[in-house]
Amino acid sequence: MAHRLTDEEINTRLVRLRNYDRLYPILKANYERVRAENTHLRTRIKELEAIVASQATLIETLSLRVEQLETMIFGRRKKRAEPSRPDEHDDLGASGARSADRPAASYRRPSPRDEDVTDTIHHTLSACPDCHAKLTDLKIITRFSEDILPLAEWHRVLKRVTRHRITTGYCCTCRGRKSPIAIPPQTTSLGENVRQFVAFAIVVLRLSFEQVESLLAGTMRLRLSDGEVTHLLAKEACVLRPAYERLKGRIRLQSGAHYDETGWRVQRERQGNYAWVMTGTETAEAVFLLGRSRGKGNAEALRGERNEQVGISDDYGAYQTLFQNHQLCWAHPHRKLRDLAQSETLSETVRTYCRGVFESFASLYHDVRTASATRERTADEKEQSRQQLRERFDTVARENADDPSALRKIKERLRRQKERYFTCLAIPGIPPDNNKAERALRHLVLKRKMSFGSRTQEGADTMSVLYSVLLSLWWTSKETFFGEYAALRHPDVA
Repeated sequence: MAHRLTDEEINTRLVRLRNYDRLYPILKANYERVRAENTHLRTRIKELEAIVASQATLIETLSLRVEQLETMIFGRRKKRAEPSRPDEHDDLGASGARSADRPAASYRRPSPRDEDVTDTIHHTLSACPDCHAKLTDLKIITRFSEDILPLAEWHRVLKRVTRHRITTGYCCTCRGRKSPIAIPPQTTSLGENVRQFVAFAIVVLRLSFEQVESLLAGTMRLRLSDGEVTHLLAKEACVLRPAYERLKGRIRLQSGAHYDETGWRVQRERQGNYAWVMTGTETAEAVFLLGRSRGKGNAEALRGERNEQVGISDDYGAYQTLFQNHQLCWAHPHRKLRDLAQSETLSETVRTYCRGVFESFASLYHDVRTASATRERTADEKEQSRQQLRERFDTVARENADDPSALRKIKERLRRQKERYFTCLAIPGIPPDNNKAERALRHLVLKRKMSFGSRTQEGADTMSVLYSVLLSLWWTSKETFFGEYAALRHPDVA
């Protein structure tokens, strides 16, 4: 049976209903206000999350840049990570063989040739030096000692001072005074052998002006000033200018050429503060342009009018439209990926992921080098290998949600320039990296630490000729360098 409400209960419920009618608009307004605030806060949270994400990306980028700068200035603070392939970074000796495989004889100095022996000293013995008994069964043992002249005697042997007594006479027919040779304006002048040595010391040995002057003064008692050294170098550059032009022509005729640039400061009257290099794929010769800008015109000046040659470079923008056939350097992204894999600023999870990408790229780089150096294969085999390598390239360069910002940029550039990374597989004799140009610039970088560049643009142009000719000759033939150097200076005599 249903419970019947009393009048008091009915009145209480009516009061509540009247209160609900009065409170409903208030509650509804509060609800709408809270919902609007909630919507605003959700939107604000999304905005802040986007800001935090962008700041995290910026912090990551800046941290990597700071780490790169610290590495450039202070070097790496810890040991390098284990190499991805055991055959890539083995400890090799000077000859390219592993230290453990070197024979014991390779650590000893080789015996000189008979024509190289300048003196022979006989050490005879007929009686025992201890008991003075007569010796029997005498044997002669040959040993060599290599030495140089006493330093105090160098100036007597190396320095040559020649007095020229020149007879002159007046010709009544020509109405002028005649002489058998051209008379220098100065009473004492420096010979061309001094010019050769100064150019060799400045360029090949990377000595500074002061060091060359001290060396000549201390060993040969020959004193030079900075002005005389500058004059000697400029005069030597004029003599070697034809060889410089021939050198450019030889490199331009090769199947490919490496290009790169580095800083080279010119203090006054400068065209720019960079040095450019072009070196061929078939020889060790190189051509330098010092004191130039970083513009495309300098690479065009090195390349010349011929555009069929394959250009090998990094992905700097000046090279993008310079070559009809362009090979991009694999070593540059390889180093960038390696630095990411070894970075201390990334978290362990991200670093492990980057290490996996680096190892995949390093393996691909190794196989591309092997494929480009292999010649004994059919066309079908080459095409099949090229297709497999391209597929692996796509896998490595594919974008992933876990990629940090630096890795994302590297992959994006790889995808955009994909075709130019495989020119080495389409054209024989083209390497997949630009290491040759970087090795050529290394000598210049070490010299820059000693001299800090050139004082004037004229000096930079002089050094362009000297570095190109002398370093090319030095890298090609060290043992016969001075003989071939003299032949370049006097081609008619040679």
